[in-house]
Amino acid sequence: MSFSQSHDAFKERGQSLEDSYFRTRDVQMVDKLRGIFENKMAKDAITKATGITNDEFLDRVVRLNMNGEMLTAFKLFPLVEVAWADGTFDQAEADAVISAAAKQGIPRNSEVLAHLKNWLNKGPTPDGRTLWKMYAAELRKTLSKQELDTFREDLLKYAHQVAEASGGILKVFFTESASEKKAIEAIRKELTV
Repeated sequence: MSFSQSHDAFKERGQSLEDSYFRTRDVQMVDKLRGIFENKMAKDAITKATGITNDEFLDRVVRLNMNGEMLTAFKLFPLVEVAWADGTFDQAEADAVISAAAKQGIPRNSEVLAHLKNWLNKGPTPDGRTLWKMYAAELRKTLSKQELDTFREDLLKYAHQVAEASGGILKVFFTESASEKKAIEAIRKELTV
């Protein structure tokens, strides 16, 4: 093998490695751009469904893989707080939450309802609470006073139904516990300008 042949082989090998490196970099860049594009599309869809434009909120929602449909369920997250306000929940409270979801147009066999049931089974989480507070803050900024009042009163109506579902004395007296009343008042405060 002559010097020029070995030099050519070395040069070809170097070119091959360089080409491979740049192909890998190109794939990584395309993947990154695809991720940015998909993130933007998801944020745009959520903005269209909710009217919310806060990037921090939208980024967090996208990171949690929540879409516009999931946000429909998420607006009922405070009902999970009410159901768990006394440290546990019962079937009557779960049924009241699921009934509220049906009234909001969430189909019984949907993935969204499955997430809501999962929240009920596991109980409210600190991340869920934080995201709910961000969601409520965005609603306060985005909705008109009348829209916010309607949203709040509808949610509070469902919250009272959840609290009353577990009973009290003979299902007539003291149907809402002190902790449930506190959870309901927290909802009211979060949704009041």
